[in-house]
Amino acid sequence: MEQNNKYRKSIDRLNDALGKEIATTLQYMYFHTIFEDAGYEHLSNLMRGISIAEMRHIEHIAERILFLEGDVNMNQQFKTRQIHDVGEALEFSMKLEQSTVDSYNEFSRLCSAEDDAVTHRLFQNMSAEEEEHLDIFRTELQNMKDYGVQYLALQSVAHSKKVVKEHKFKEE
Repeated sequence: MEQNNKYRKSIDRLNDALGKEIATTLQYMYFHTIFEDAGYEHLSNLMRGISIAEMRHIEHIAERILFLEGDVNMNQQFKTRQIHDVGEALEFSMKLEQSTVDSYNEFSRLCSAEDDAVTHRLFQNMSAEEEEHLDIFRTELQNMKDYGVQYLALQSVAHSKKVVKEHKFKEE
């Protein structure tokens, strides 16, 4: 890796994004396990799926850094927060996604201005995916507001029915 790399600023931005993606992946996996344990199967599966999407971002970012002949920094940018309240978790997730969208839009603009069209496009594409995640979290939070604790209770009952059904088949 060369310090005079003409893509140094892009590499630095990509490594910044990488740290955020790693931290976000871990945060969403934490929420996945907490929600799964609580029996909130729908929310648990959403968090797991979004965490996996964030892992794909890590892969794309790392590949781009290596192509630009940079060094990949695989350190998370923040520690996982131990939030157990579903509403609080969704609100925190929305803040993470909005912050990421804002950063990626800025990074995209800067990379474009520096004639790095591929990194510009990578940040645009990831920003669009992060907006989809933000929309999912907004919808889930709105469902909680509209339906209250019944929304979570229905998920828990559905999970319990599934566990009982699976248990019966194991006994036979």
